[in-house]
Amino acid sequence: LDLLEITEDFAPRTKYILARSQKEVYESQGKVGSKYWVEQYKVAASKMLDSMSERTLQTCIIPPNVTHINGVISVAFNNTSRIAEYAGLTHSICLDFFLKSLGVSNLYESRIGSFPLGINSKFLPDLLVRTLRLNCLTKYYACLWEDLYQDEFIYKEWSISDPRQSPFSMIGRNWDFLSSPLKNAFERRIALVEIDVIVSMALGIPLNDLLNMYLIQFSVMQKFENDTWYDQNGKIVFTINSQGLKGVGIDRKEWNQIKGMKAGETYDHTITKSELYYGKKVTYYAPFDKCDRVEDYKRAWAHFEKVFAEKEGEKA
Repeated sequence: LDLLEITEDFAPRTKYILARSQKEVYESQGKVGSKYWVEQYKVAASKMLDSMSERTLQTCIIPPNVTHINGVISVAFNNTSRIAEYAGLTHSICLDFFLKSLGVSNLYESRIGSFPLGINSKFLPDLLVRTLRLNCLTKYYACLWEDLYQDEFIYKEWSISDPRQSPFSMIGRNWDFLSSPLKNAFERRIALVEIDVIVSMALGIPLNDLLNMYLIQFSVMQKFENDTWYDQNGKIVFTINSQGLKGVGIDRKEWNQIKGMKAGETYDHTITKSELYYGKKVTYYAPFDKCDRVEDYKRAWAHFEKVFAEKEGEKA
């Protein structure tokens, strides 16, 4: 999906329809607190695990009145802040590393129950705002956003200064389609990098161990990072990850022809390898660059060391 093209009421299509009445489905799934499970926000994960893929643990928040088949496993909480905290923790490579190391092929309830929860409160605002901006993409997440919004969110800063990132100062208590979600690929990647660092710090994992996790267990991600290029609007122009990002960017032959374009130059591309966007024209803005995750981790670590040290100072 191209998040820059969706509308605020977008919902993914599905090949499944209810085999029973809605009432029967709701009642069959039981309740969490006073509400039916189906009526809750939930953190959903792919149940089948592949330790050799880019990411083994793949999670997202799904909105109320959405259910799923057995290929997905999900968890709901009475406390909505736990939903965003749990989602943020599971977005990190720290818990992903844990699963990769175990070599398990399925994610079961017992394994989910072993994940940490309840990190020090000083880490929560930075984790929550990035998690919410990654997940709250449409109006169906407005209630979650507004329930968990904190006034200090607008004072947060990115660890990397780049105009492709939408500033935190733009967001507000009311969910807004134009300013609340992160949509371009560049800023979404940076948010995930920062979540990795925040979670590492919250779990007491040193920077060197975080770097070793990435360098030892995430070879596929390294390959993709080393050959994924972004334009000046944050779009992916070319990526070696052609299977996971079907139809995103241009092919190698085109890329070799345009990769040296200078600032101010543009390239128009017509999409031919995507069912959803076939025939759509996309303009890429030069110059094009790629990211270095190791250096980004180091930069983010220095940034958050300062942020959390200041919080400790305020408490003192």
